[in-house]
Amino acid sequence: MKKDNKQYKFINNETDNVIYFLSVPKESSDVKKILDDTRHKLAIENGIYIGSIYYIEVPETEKEG
Repeated sequence: MKKDNKQYKFINNETDNVIYFLSVPKESSDVKKILDDTRHKLAIENGIYIGSIYYIEVPETEKEG
């Protein structure tokens, strides 16, 4: 993964499984929109209630391992 990107995990709250990883450029001005659009897309594609999907930023220490 590129160092100039932020990485995010999308998690199914019902199962606690990571269902998607996403890299977004750090300088992107619309990160929130990208994350919300991805969340909606995942809910539709997987037939999951939108409220059951959340995302978190992957800490730097996790990226290096």
